[in-house]
Amino acid sequence: MIRVFAIALLLLCTPAQAHKLKLFVTQEGGDMVGTAYFAGGGPAAQIEGTVIVDGVERARFRTDGEGNFRVTAPANATISVDGGDGHAASTNAVVAVDPPTNDIEAAVARQIRPLRLQIDAMEERARFSDIMGGIGTIFGLFGIAAWIAARRRGKQ
Repeated sequence: MIRVFAIALLLLCTPAQAHKLKLFVTQEGGDMVGTAYFAGGGPAAQIEGTVIVDGVERARFRTDGEGNFRVTAPANATISVDGGDGHAASTNAVVAVDPPTNDIEAAVARQIRPLRLQIDAMEERARFSDIMGGIGTIFGLFGIAAWIAARRRGKQ
């Protein structure tokens, strides 16, 4: 019984997201400025990226040592990065509804960008409560399996 339960658990598991590659892109003028990073906040340094428009590759780029990049891309472009070993991410370039109209607005947009990136990275991190919840779930499932096994032995 426990073997069947363990096999069922393994079949229901989803792939680990420890090295999930993320892509964060904002628009600055006619350029798309972004950062590629792994879940947990580690930079995806020196990886290849492409700009695809209507299914055709229009440009290639490489992230810097901190995972940052800047590339000229039209509004309908898809920006993709490939970190190798199955780690890839892509996003559709989004044109700002109201692009900055003066230098002050552009400066504020540049200052807010790192904060938006930090919030996105924080949402991806595993918190202590997430870890404890996972451990509790595992113990609970094995406890239920042990209880069922004990009841079956008691009936015999």
